[in-house]
Amino acid sequence: MGKLQLILFAVVIVSCCLHIREQIKNRDHFLHLFTQSRHRENRIVYLDYLRLIATLFVILVHCLDVTTVSVPGGSLTWVFIQSLSAILMVCNYLFIMNSGALLLRGKTSDIKNFYYKRVTSVAIPFFCYYGIYLRLSCRYTDQGIIKGALAAFKDILKGPIDWAPHLWVIYVILSLSILAPFFALLLRQLSESMLNTMVFVILLFRCTALYLPLFNLSLNLDLMIQPWEVVFLLGYYFSHPTALKRRNLYWFLGGASCLFVILCVLFRADYKAILLADGAPTMIFIGGGLFLLLRTLEYRLPKPGFLLNFLIRYSYSILMVHWAILYYVKTHLEMIIKLPSLVGSTILSFFLVLVLSALSAILFDQTVVYCVNRLIELLTKWVQGVFTTHHSQ
Repeated sequence: MGKLQLILFAVVIVSCCLHIREQIKNRDHFLHLFTQSRHRENRIVYLDYLRLIATLFVILVHCLDVTTVSVPGGSLTWVFIQSLSAILMVCNYLFIMNSGALLLRGKTSDIKNFYYKRVTSVAIPFFCYYGIYLRLSCRYTDQGIIKGALAAFKDILKGPIDWAPHLWVIYVILSLSILAPFFALLLRQLSESMLNTMVFVILLFRCTALYLPLFNLSLNLDLMIQPWEVVFLLGYYFSHPTALKRRNLYWFLGGASCLFVILCVLFRADYKAILLADGAPTMIFIGGGLFLLLRTLEYRLPKPGFLLNFLIRYSYSILMVHWAILYYVKTHLEMIIKLPSLVGSTILSFFLVLVLSALSAILFDQTVVYCVNRLIELLTKWVQGVFTTHHSQ
């Protein structure tokens, strides 16, 4: 057994002991490992569904990329697949809008607690799951533990490595979280009319910046705000009561954008550059329409049962681990990828990746991530104790 296997084995043993101790204190502990937190009454149901839908879209679009790679270009099947894949890419916008809705409308008065929660709920799992892709890349294991760890950390700071391209969205969410408390305070000062005007101006400039060049026109004037910051702020807007009053407009724009996607795939060789540009208005309108649809149905949506609760709770982890699971399915279950039926191959691949990702997520979360978070919690308490003792002296 190698060093890595010994470390993982030790982590599993420690996590089992910690969970058993928690179960002795609280008889519902093991049950809560599979469902949402104990404070479910405080959860926003439509945002839970939105995050789950975004996760399912991510898995489906990546499975489509794998199972339909041999479809001849220009055929009707190819047009349908490319159009569907482009629409499903709204998943990234849904994740960032969801974060904007939660972070910008939530309580952010306690800055220290806000950042601590972001570290334990987003950053720590992110780095833990990154370890899976560092191991798969095999480029850091032959340099020794210290050199390999330093090289890996250096590459992580540069952005997602080639073995984990899907993690770029977590980088965006983490970076946006840094200024979220300050953005939240500013946005709350805006009246409804000012908020609507701000959104109109932002969307207008996004449209002119991306679509005017298609007609050989360009406007050498742009807002000093990054595309993903726009999407983040729009998450706040779509969760605000004023957006709900204009839901019919955004449903129309969302439907028109889906039609635009199909036409763009049919008639533009550069359709990916148009549709998949950062902060593309097409994706914003589709995402906004879906966001407001779920908001409208908020009180009609069924309360998540056991299975949905499980998938919602671990959706973030499923997002991070699914790429490794897809690689496993593609490598070791090649016969599924190459089924004669494209629909059957895609559905079966999607189902396998989702199930295996969900199982991997709970195992990894409740062992490695759980132990690291407990360690961070102990270190935080120790530092606070030292600081309090020093301050009192």
